[in-house]
Amino acid sequence: MVRRTSTVLVSVLGIALAGFSPNCYSQKEQTLCEVTVTAVKPERFMIGQKVKDIDSTQLAQNRFTTLANFLQFQSPIAFKSYGAGQLATISFRGTSSSHTAVLWNGVNINFPSLGQSDFSTLPMSGFDEMTIQYGSAASCVGTDAVGGSILLRSVPKFNQTGLQAIAGVSAESSKNYAGQAGLRFYYPVAKNWKLSGKTLFYGADIRNDFGNEPIQNRKGAQYPVEPMQTLQKGFVQDIYALHSNGNLFSLNAWVTENNLTIQPNSLNLREITQTKAQRYVLSYNVGKTLLRAAYINDVLDYGRADNTNPSHTDIDRYLFRVEHDFSWIKSCERGTNLKVGSEVTHYAAQVDGYGKELKTENRADFYLLLRYQHSLRFSSSLNLRQALVSGYNPPFTPSFGLDYRIFSSPTDRLNLTTNIAYSYRVPTLNERYWVNLGNPALQPEVGFNKEIGAVWKRRTSEHFHQQYSINAFHNLIDNWTYWNPDKNYKVENLQQVLAKGIEIETSHRVITAAWEATAQFQYALTHTSQQKAYGPYTQDILGKQLIYVPRHSLSGTLGVTSGAWSFTVQQLYNSARYITFDHSGRPFPGYYLMNAWATYQYKLKQHRLHFQLQGNNLTNTLYPNLKKNAMPMRSVSFNVIFIFNQKK
Repeated sequence: MVRRTSTVLVSVLGIALAGFSPNCYSQKEQTLCEVTVTAVKPERFMIGQKVKDIDSTQLAQNRFTTLANFLQFQSPIAFKSYGAGQLATISFRGTSSSHTAVLWNGVNINFPSLGQSDFSTLPMSGFDEMTIQYGSAASCVGTDAVGGSILLRSVPKFNQTGLQAIAGVSAESSKNYAGQAGLRFYYPVAKNWKLSGKTLFYGADIRNDFGNEPIQNRKGAQYPVEPMQTLQKGFVQDIYALHSNGNLFSLNAWVTENNLTIQPNSLNLREITQTKAQRYVLSYNVGKTLLRAAYINDVLDYGRADNTNPSHTDIDRYLFRVEHDFSWIKSCERGTNLKVGSEVTHYAAQVDGYGKELKTENRADFYLLLRYQHSLRFSSSLNLRQALVSGYNPPFTPSFGLDYRIFSSPTDRLNLTTNIAYSYRVPTLNERYWVNLGNPALQPEVGFNKEIGAVWKRRTSEHFHQQYSINAFHNLIDNWTYWNPDKNYKVENLQQVLAKGIEIETSHRVITAAWEATAQFQYALTHTSQQKAYGPYTQDILGKQLIYVPRHSLSGTLGVTSGAWSFTVQQLYNSARYITFDHSGRPFPGYYLMNAWATYQYKLKQHRLHFQLQGNNLTNTLYPNLKKNAMPMRSVSFNVIFIFNQKK
């Protein structure tokens, strides 16, 4: 099957290359009347899919928070979290935590043994740009992108010169403290080179202290508070060198360490989880060819009590990728982009649960991404990917998307989008190699996602901007893996899950000479349920909402900026969530959260000093999220950031 689908892909690739004119630009990439760049981002080929770029202002305002806390207010994404500084995993469009790909500078950084990321260990200061992609995107980004993907990027700033130093501290009333310090630099080097980069150190001490006594809500339900402490630290280094001919060299490094202790003052109840990650990505853009090599090391140690003999996981990844961009630009209204690439990854895992032998695995991906701009009103994409994994047979994953502007005027634009895509997920190393419970013979996990959407943009004047969008999706995932309790939790392909729903988003922006106001709102209706019975235990759960997935989710952000002051209010509502597959017992109740902050920016010549006062969970809502422990109650934090700019 692998050989046959590989032959199909190679044949399609040959036809695609033979069918286009060879007259392409050699040294620059012209992306259909957009800015000149050296390469085309994968997002450009996600025609018909919902893709959201996060504004840089929002990233700057949330410098001291984690990716989990930020995302839950920015998009209809559910998180399963044990509390501040503790494990936080994502549920994207009703799928599981292992169905979301997290890419940093183009490399998937999900923990290989678990197939997921702990979003509480990913601080917002670790990257410069973020894109949220909804739905299946395996053809563009690879494995895990079944429910969606989070794309994190570091970017150079060659349009500035000089040195910028940043230092900041944060203190929260719940005894949570954080700090960071770093440099950004921009310098011309020699005659034909420009150098840009960033160096950043960060750390946090999170105690989440709301007392040790159980907390009671208005209905009399009590929730215990489990003492904990999380120590985080990390280092980010980005270096970019740009030649006058457009060639770009880059080195990105991200080293993190997270130490979580549950019940630190009770030896009998104590649990200690230590995670470390080293991520290095080396890239070289030669014209329109990208060469990339990466090394990632993930370490996890888990122990109890005095932690004298913790279980140990140590996994190395070595990656090499080559891809080339072709472009045939006929006019500002018509043109073609084609990206052809391959990637090879080697895994070496030393895990206590796998036995004493070192487990190795090789993977390869071959992909073709094609975008055709028929006119200013109509564009389409066709993406193809074939993955190869030692001892495993991933499916061929194509996708096809359309974007058509059905109405256009000086003030209004209405676009209709649609996309169909197959996706896949390579089983985690735990699922394949865990002694007695793992299953090397697992079948491919395959998703088939269909979605349709509409985007209406209004600009009645230069002072008033509006945007409204609606998306409906239907994602059927077959051979969903499940740790079967009837067989002592041996992993098997025992589920077929259907995730379907509707998402609505609106945004408004008003600009005047004295102030600017923004308002954003998101709503999601999500239904996710098992569709087939594989045994007697599944009869009672067919058609029922999966655990921890809210049926309704709403979030909104209001912001006002005037001069040196800015004010922001965030709101979030999640409906009740079931905690058992058959819906027996009482579900977790719905909850409403509100955060707000005020920021003042003081300018001292070319330097800046930011003061931020933030209130979290202002309604003091008591709610559980994943287990019966209470989530953080009301707290207040004060942040100070100093930005020193070298005089030009």
